[in-house]
Amino acid sequence: MKNTDPPHRPNKLPKVTPEISKFIENVGMYFENTGLPRIGGRILGLLMISHGPLSAENIETLLRVSRGSISTNMRILIASGLVEKTSVTGDRTTFYVFPETALEQRMAVGIQSALAFKKVSEQGLAALSTEDYARHHLKNAIEWSDMLVEAFQDAITEWRTRQGSPTERKQPVY
Repeated sequence: MKNTDPPHRPNKLPKVTPEISKFIENVGMYFENTGLPRIGGRILGLLMISHGPLSAENIETLLRVSRGSISTNMRILIASGLVEKTSVTGDRTTFYVFPETALEQRMAVGIQSALAFKKVSEQGLAALSTEDYARHHLKNAIEWSDMLVEAFQDAITEWRTRQGSPTERKQPVY
């Protein structure tokens, strides 16, 4: 589903087998280790395996979590670009999807983070006298930030090349 395609209400919720449940829990643990709440990672795992958009009610049912927790975590996931809100014409329910652009959005967030760190480092550098020994830490932080931005931009470019158009997508080699 492209982000511009109209969403459809799934006829049936995804079947959460023990294997799928383990996957969802592992995604939760992975993201918990990166600073995101575990429930946010679990929501993301569920959306990644869903064949269509899910409502907060669907997520509540499938993951057995509170609506408040879903709402709180959706704000984080949406801000990070890993989840998008969508709707169905004539239906007031808000649905959520794992967008095709999620991985690129994650890189874009990394670029913004690196640029923000560079700006702060530049402020610190400007505040220090030219003889201050600590300047080398800030110069390294600026150089590191530039390197990260370049690496993220290169990764996005490479990702887009690998993905190509839907008819030209390369099959993974294992």
